Amino acid sequence: MIASVLISVTLVLITTGVRLAFFVIAARYTLDADRFTWHRFFCLMLGIYASHLFDIVVYAVAYYFAWHALDIGTLTGERTDGPLGHFYASAVMYTTIGFGDILPTGHLRFIAATQGLSGLLYIAWSASFIFAAMNRMLKDRNAISGKTNDDD
Repeated sequence: MIASVLISVTLVLITTGVRLAFFVIAARYTLDADRFTWHRFFCLMLGIYASHLFDIVVYAVAYYFAWHALDIGTLTGERTDGPLGHFYASAVMYTTIGFGDILPTGHLRFIAATQGLSGLLYIAWSASFIFAAMNRMLKDRNAISGKTNDDD
């Protein structure tokens, strides 16, 4: 149990730190820029997608390590072993889809629960950042065209 708690805390610290660093850089590049363009928005979306993929891969590696090196639990279901199986399981748990075809057992359940909560929070964090970026982009667009909110 202690191993799964330590792994979970480490994963939360790593993924939160990476996400925070990404958003600090993204804010400087997008929200603090003189003008926010569609090109910058597209780059922001790709960066957010890549940051979520990073989280999924980090947790997939943790599942592999916890299962095969520490033997604190398994992932049961068809084709759960191997890199793609761990990636799929991690993606399902991160997005909290929960198809039911892969189930963590043993203390791997604690790591999976932590990942589900983290994924939910990180996706919401990303959505709020996208909302702020879109708001900034629309304000810039209205400023260029001379529109104000009172014109509507």
